[in-house]
Amino acid sequence: MQKYSYKKKEVDTQDVSNSNKDVDKKRHIFRIASYFCIGILGIGTGFLANSLYWKYVVLKDKEKVKGIQHSIEQILAEDEEEQELINLDDGPIRSPLNGIELTDAKYEKISQHIPHAVMISNNQSARVEQYGLNSADIVYEAETEGGITRFMAIYWSNQEGYIIKPIRSVRKYFFDWAIEYGNIPVTFTGFADTDNYNTDAWGFYIEQKIRVTYFDWPFLWDDACISQHPRMHCKRTAPELLYQVFDKYGWSFESWEGFVNKSEWSFDKNLPGNAEYIDTTEFSYDFTWPNEWSSRWTYNQQKNLYEKHDPDEAHIDMQDNEVITASTVIIQKTKRTYTYDEEQRVEYETVGSGEAYIIRDGKRIEGVWEKKCHKCRTRFFHVKHPSGNSINIEIPLKPGKIWIAVVPQDKEIQWIN
Repeated sequence: MQKYSYKKKEVDTQDVSNSNKDVDKKRHIFRIASYFCIGILGIGTGFLANSLYWKYVVLKDKEKVKGIQHSIEQILAEDEEEQELINLDDGPIRSPLNGIELTDAKYEKISQHIPHAVMISNNQSARVEQYGLNSADIVYEAETEGGITRFMAIYWSNQEGYIIKPIRSVRKYFFDWAIEYGNIPVTFTGFADTDNYNTDAWGFYIEQKIRVTYFDWPFLWDDACISQHPRMHCKRTAPELLYQVFDKYGWSFESWEGFVNKSEWSFDKNLPGNAEYIDTTEFSYDFTWPNEWSSRWTYNQQKNLYEKHDPDEAHIDMQDNEVITASTVIIQKTKRTYTYDEEQRVEYETVGSGEAYIIRDGKRIEGVWEKKCHKCRTRFFHVKHPSGNSINIEIPLKPGKIWIAVVPQDKEIQWIN
């Protein structure tokens, strides 16, 4: 089960102790004063002093102590309520993003920082400059315009030892997928400001109050890259640069609101035994027509991972010079509409439902995706289930890297078994 970051509220009981001491001290002083008045000025004056003592000291200080005690009780009540929402059982700690198991030490280390998303170019000329995709927990792949695709990588479990490159601009639908993860920061180099609500990334950023690093420009130019490639492919960043921005604005892990209704995906390292599977060792998909932005995946049985090709050659992460891999590949088919504007922008239907395939362990499961609102999580459910009831039976994902290809619904998937 998942373990949420949690800091127990510390109640300063010293305030109560000190207040009680103050009350006792004042009582002692006024008692002496009242006795003095009784002896010197008479019983009536003594009673007057004693009455004033009770009215202005004892009762007032009792109210003070009562107020402090009430505050403590309220804090403890909130604390108890929060503990009820937090799963701290004896099971393994799992990442809420991709379900991997975390040691206590690993969890404590990575929970120093909030998850975040970064836009990464996939231009053909940029691939020799692509860094950091293998370090991501989740990657989204979708068309931007003119058949060109782009990636949005979400990071949390790996926080050091790599760069992210090349950083590019965001589209509104990528924002829509990012806010499923709560108020995570998003890094990019620009966004569209259009009159069309369905493509207006700037307006959506304002509307949803999305955390962005854009105005702090946490990027570095790669001079060696500039000498060989277009400048737009030569901006890079790194976790430590982004964390400086996050710290500046107080975007800590504690500030992360998490998923709506704590709606993590279902994870299982084993395929459930009561579902229908189809052997799937190789498959490919296009976003427009077969071209350099088509993707092909092959199953590596020894590693129990899928390896990406683009489409003829292995797609390499230049950080480690290794092929890009995923434990689970999700094909989410959705409605795509061309706007025919000057930038050839496209619209994606992000809220709704449609056909989906969950591919893991050399098998694929037919399913449907559903997203009920902008901030709601996209969920994946069975279409065919032996129980005869496929409604709300979620398909478990394999813990590890998750790759989500958002493919136009009119494009056929090529299953090459």
